[in-house]
Amino acid sequence: MSNYANNNWMSATPAINTLSLSELTLPGTHNAGCDWKAPWPLFGPPPHWVACQHKSFYSQLCHGSRALDARLIYDATAPGLGKFIFTHDSHRSNRTLGELITDLNRFLTENPDEFVIVDFHQLKNGEHPFDFKYFNDMMLRFIDHRMIPVQNQSLSLERLKQISPLQRILIATPWHSALDRTVFHEQIRHKWSGSGITNVADLKQHIINVLKYPPGTGAPWSLSATSYSALGGPVDIHDELNSWFDPNNSDWASKCNIINVDFIEESNIVSYCRTVNLMKARDRVPR
Repeated sequence: MSNYANNNWMSATPAINTLSLSELTLPGTHNAGCDWKAPWPLFGPPPHWVACQHKSFYSQLCHGSRALDARLIYDATAPGLGKFIFTHDSHRSNRTLGELITDLNRFLTENPDEFVIVDFHQLKNGEHPFDFKYFNDMMLRFIDHRMIPVQNQSLSLERLKQISPLQRILIATPWHSALDRTVFHEQIRHKWSGSGITNVADLKQHIINVLKYPPGTGAPWSLSATSYSALGGPVDIHDELNSWFDPNNSDWASKCNIINVDFIEESNIVSYCRTVNLMKARDRVPR
């Protein structure tokens, strides 16, 4: 596992090209727009209450994240793409949609055969109603060339590469009539504990329950493997993640599609995903 870099782990593993994005096990970053380096407002909770990642989208992608959990609110008074602001619950990080698009384009220019799921799990009103049409128009203007069409969702990575040298991002959103449903995929189902305060024991039991009967591979889905403390905010649980998802210890990783984690740099989740994807490709029945 030492002969590849996290920034291009997918293209450095050509055996997995027989699998689709919903068949793979992908490392994901929970609340990707809320990180310690974000320009947090002066007035509001301190970052340790709400920051779920260490660094920017670009850094997360370079470290190996291939699914970004994105939650936006709308501020009509801000300029351009700055109208769309990332939040954790109702707390703004002040990272914007413009930063996400810039980081995605930069990363995929440098790593053209990596694939990314952008899971816009929430598109919410801020002080103003969310402008879905403007969001749609800006996404198509700045990143349309990289968006995987909905009709191609179930294709293997190999077929996606044959179809286009640029279409590498699956973008999922809640349904809205103003969004172009030929390129905006259905909202990704999240399997989370149902509680904003989740300790390690509760999280482990939640994962056990989900993986007894995991969702199928027909569409992407996300397992929330995160813990939150009322006293300190998001908890770094890399020791637990390393124990639970190690393929030598369990089949948990192989049963997942997106494993949504906090502070992705701290655990071995990227390496584990690569390992189980190689196992899935090896065990795949030829068609």
